[in-house]
Amino acid sequence: MRRKLIKQGHNTLTITLPSKWIQQFNLKPGSEINLIEKDNGLFLTTEKNEQYKKAEFDITRMDIPTIWKYFMAVYREGYDEVLVRFNENIKLENPYKFFCQHKLDLKYERKSEKKNIHEILQSFVNRFIGFGIIESGKDYCIVKEIGETSVKEFDNCLRRIFLILQQMAEETVEAIKTNNSKILPHIHDVDINLDKFHDYCIRILNKVGNKEPRKSELLSSTLFLLELLGDEFKNISHHLLYDLKKTKSDGLKKTARLIKEEIDALYSLFYKFDIEKINQISKIDKEIYFGVGEVFKKANDEYEKEVLHHLRLISRYINALYELKIEMEF
Repeated sequence: MRRKLIKQGHNTLTITLPSKWIQQFNLKPGSEINLIEKDNGLFLTTEKNEQYKKAEFDITRMDIPTIWKYFMAVYREGYDEVLVRFNENIKLENPYKFFCQHKLDLKYERKSEKKNIHEILQSFVNRFIGFGIIESGKDYCIVKEIGETSVKEFDNCLRRIFLILQQMAEETVEAIKTNNSKILPHIHDVDINLDKFHDYCIRILNKVGNKEPRKSELLSSTLFLLELLGDEFKNISHHLLYDLKKTKSDGLKKTARLIKEEIDALYSLFYKFDIEKINQISKIDKEIYFGVGEVFKKANDEYEKEVLHHLRLISRYINALYELKIEMEF
């Protein structure tokens, strides 16, 4: 659809709007519309596009992992209000048990008593930034956004994800270096925190968006990979918990240290882009890629090999992340 620019006044140019669009949104002289800059174009919206989104689902026949998936779906997609239905008599285990897997419960002989559905739902809702239960009945509850999703919070939350990953890397290196398992269970709690910020960033992108649509897509991919990095550190801690008393090879210690350096370099690159930082990451990546095979051959046991496998996956994800960052610069 093409329109000619019309001179209006001394320094103003105007265009006419399609009559079909005007009728569809019942626009009249004096009506307000939103004008959003996107890349090299402008995007017009009306207040009707800023709809209040509601969702509803019944969790009576769901298990804990499925309930998590439903909550994450409506949260990430930007729903403002969610009606959750359930059978008032059902009881469920602690939902956070399923973040840490059953291995930790077995390792530390932790037992989890089943709780009533209202306690469980409160635990679910507390996991999501800006969500709260505003109404609760015997067989339902209403969850609503109690704050305002703001694009201004995106950068703060994304930076927080990077800082959490640096913390996870540092604690993993320290655990391998000192054979100290006390800090490892904490990594699972840290990963839960990372997931909270990840989901909030996705919610912002889906609900508010970015003025550059292409950049929103690249940021979504970046967030996906950052979450995978956190999961890999969590997986490493699982293996180390069962094998940390054995002295780790120098090769494993060196690989873990290189991963920490690579994550630090990625964080620095993301917030201050330059070629030297790219070269630094590339150099570390090559050292890991060509060295991990020999380290794998000299590994002391299967647990150590599993840790090396996850460290190699982390390096691959970091490689993909700095490729995405380069794309963002164009």
